[in-house]
Amino acid sequence: MTGRRHGRAKYGGLRRFLCGVCLLLAVALAGRAVPVHAQNGPVAEAGFATLIADRLFIDGGVRLVAEGNVEALFGTTRLQARRVSYDRTTGALQIDGPLVLNDGRDVIMLADAAQLSDNLQRGLIRSARVVFDEQLQLAAATVERLDARFSEMTAVVASSCEICAERPTPLWEIRARRVVHDEQEKQVHFENAQFRLFGLPVLYVPRLRVPDPRLERATGFLSPSFSVNTGHRLGLRAPYFIVLSADRDLTVTPFVASRGTRALELRYRQAFATGQLELGGLVAQDKIRPGVTRAMGYAFGEFALGQGYMLRFNLIQPSDQRVLEDYGRDQPRLTSEVTVERIRRDTREQVQLLQFRSLRLADVNSQLPNQVGRAALTHRRDVPGLGGVAALRFEAEILRRGQAHAGTEALPGLIATRPRQLGRLSLDLDWRRDAVLPVGLLGAVGLNLGLDHVRLSQTDGAFPVSQSRVTPQLMAELRWPFVRAAPSGARHVVAPVAQVIWARDRLPGLPHEASRMPELDEGNLFALNRFPGQDQRELGLRGNMGVSWTRLDPDGWSSTVTLGRSWRARDLGQFSAQTPLAGRQSDWVLAGSLDTADGLSLSNRSHFTSDMQLTRTAFELDWATDAYSLSTSYMRIRANPFEARAATASEWSFEGTRHLSDFWTGRVGWRYDIAQSRAAHAMVGLNYQNECLRMEMGLERQFASATRPTSRTSFGLNLDILGIGGNPSRNRRACNAL
Repeated sequence: MTGRRHGRAKYGGLRRFLCGVCLLLAVALAGRAVPVHAQNGPVAEAGFATLIADRLFIDGGVRLVAEGNVEALFGTTRLQARRVSYDRTTGALQIDGPLVLNDGRDVIMLADAAQLSDNLQRGLIRSARVVFDEQLQLAAATVERLDARFSEMTAVVASSCEICAERPTPLWEIRARRVVHDEQEKQVHFENAQFRLFGLPVLYVPRLRVPDPRLERATGFLSPSFSVNTGHRLGLRAPYFIVLSADRDLTVTPFVASRGTRALELRYRQAFATGQLELGGLVAQDKIRPGVTRAMGYAFGEFALGQGYMLRFNLIQPSDQRVLEDYGRDQPRLTSEVTVERIRRDTREQVQLLQFRSLRLADVNSQLPNQVGRAALTHRRDVPGLGGVAALRFEAEILRRGQAHAGTEALPGLIATRPRQLGRLSLDLDWRRDAVLPVGLLGAVGLNLGLDHVRLSQTDGAFPVSQSRVTPQLMAELRWPFVRAAPSGARHVVAPVAQVIWARDRLPGLPHEASRMPELDEGNLFALNRFPGQDQRELGLRGNMGVSWTRLDPDGWSSTVTLGRSWRARDLGQFSAQTPLAGRQSDWVLAGSLDTADGLSLSNRSHFTSDMQLTRTAFELDWATDAYSLSTSYMRIRANPFEARAATASEWSFEGTRHLSDFWTGRVGWRYDIAQSRAAHAMVGLNYQNECLRMEMGLERQFASATRPTSRTSFGLNLDILGIGGNPSRNRRACNAL
């Protein structure tokens, strides 16, 4: 006896639902055949089951059969199949495929047939394929669901690579006789595992455990990396990641090389409710410095202290000048800092401790001001009645070096001796008011009063031990912007600016510490002080003039050009002769930029003398598209002994990437020292990435220079297996049969 129904029914629990369907079918067969629709019945409760099928009938009074586009939902589990048979006496489900079982937790199972319990949590599935998070696939002869946590598989092939009809062999795969998946811990356990590349076995592992793609943190080995370089020759790094808790982990990375290098790197991380902490270091013995234990340690952290205060620290300390370079952490200078800071709408408070260490062979660290302490308070507010904005800045600074330094880089009127310790207290009072004047003029007036007290130690009589200074400054400024709209829709803005600043002419006769490299650019052309630090203040009567032109095009590109210069009533000798600000007339500064809608960016800044001789220039071009990206720059700057630059520097650099195909990307880069007519650095690399594997290869050459006595060549190879753990795979292609 059969009957045809199309509809949906909902009752509490799968067994109660099926029994209710049987009752409804019995009533229908008695002559009251009425379609059953879910929207006409009561709202389903959480955990209730839903069954949809083209055809339902009862076989033998105890077995309910659903056929044709069968879909069953039980909790978070969803089943799709060709035919489902339910035996009311045993509570067993016989499912004929092809079937798709989705448990709602990013796990999909495809199979030919299955025998499951009424809650779909236990049973046997034949010829199955399990897909985790649409990445890792496991094909098995059988899958037995033991309970809601464990599933056991036999004759398993696992891979995250794309498998198509034209590419039946995955790039990599793991074959195993038996696999157990732990749903609670999200781990996949392999027994008698064999790792294959291009179908060829390369490694046998009796027991192997890997996290499924949904697990972002799991204890185990990370992807290894290989390297070949001049110092260590052939080397291998095999990092091991240890999960200590939900908020802590430790990474232990042994490094061994064929030249006798034995090193251990450590990294500890911990997350807090108010911040994060990272500690790490390196301990090594090698043939580069035989018989010496080399080491490096660092600490990084960021914490919220409450009341808006933030604590940040970044500390690093190497055992020698070349340990970072020899172990792939090359940095010319190291800065360690501890900072406490609070920033509010009108106030900034900061306390900072700094330590500088140079790794350049020509630098003597005992002569550098490598210990600095600084505290600063800045407050801004509107001035009622008078108008404008007033600012107050208080700064205290102390710096120390290992020994006093007597060099030859003196400024006119200043001797070259630099003391061992300098302490400074500074107070700045600023006021500025802007106004719109007739015919579109923009005017501004301002004043600054700077109070400084400086104390020195071990100056060998070159400077007074204690000195105070008062520096008043007055400023007046006019701007006259012109705006024009072209017929094409482009907008042109031309803004000439004239500024006059008065300050006292009296030089304090203090050493230059933080202000040894002043610059002139479009950003500080109209600033009251062009020195980078507050230990020096720009003095004298001077005028600044400039003009800028900006073009905004409706097609999405823009360009800007700025030209300006400074004039002084009298040259006080505050700036060394090789800087753009030296003399009564500064160099002309010409700066321009161009940004287009298709990713092209150009910028240039150049300095010219009055007779149009180029003294400094810096050019940069960046272009990024879907197919390639490139970045190139050129720099030239004259020698300046006062800035510790003994020779003119001129350098050209280039970096570029090109997508050779959907999977291959080429990289190339170099730096060429034009002043010395020799290469400084060269690099070429090749990257491969598909949906299951990422490979990076690179060859790098560091050439000898004044700061590096020997050349160095290195080759690196990194392999990452994608689709396992927190290493997601790339999007799959259309040939995926899933």
